[in-house]
Amino acid sequence: SMRQLCELRRQCASVPEELVARMPMAYIHLVQLLVDFLLVSTPFALYPRLGLLSIPLSVILALFFRGLLELSKNFLDPFGNEGSGVQERQYIRTDTLLAEVNAASTRWWRGTERLPFDTLPYDDPMRCTA
Repeated sequence: SMRQLCELRRQCASVPEELVARMPMAYIHLVQLLVDFLLVSTPFALYPRLGLLSIPLSVILALFFRGLLELSKNFLDPFGNEGSGVQERQYIRTDTLLAEVNAASTRWWRGTERLPFDTLPYDDPMRCTA
């Protein structure tokens, strides 16, 4: 209907606004400080319970949280509009993400074409039909 077309037009017109919207720098800095504090304090917090095992576990946690932090920073400029110093191959490829999401949305519908068991009702000789 016309109302749905107007809503679609409004949503399409809001795309440029989303492209220029930025996260406040204070928030980014706060998250960076929190992750750094977590990674520095982790070995000391784990040592009383785990002993020397806390050292390799802290390294694993550091790899995980640092990677997650870098990924979140890439989300700040996903299209590479502001030349954030990220190499071109590291930009988030939205066309690839959309293609993967669309492929996954139809995967399970095709799964019902072939089932590992028969779903049709069968005649049970022990069943009474009255």
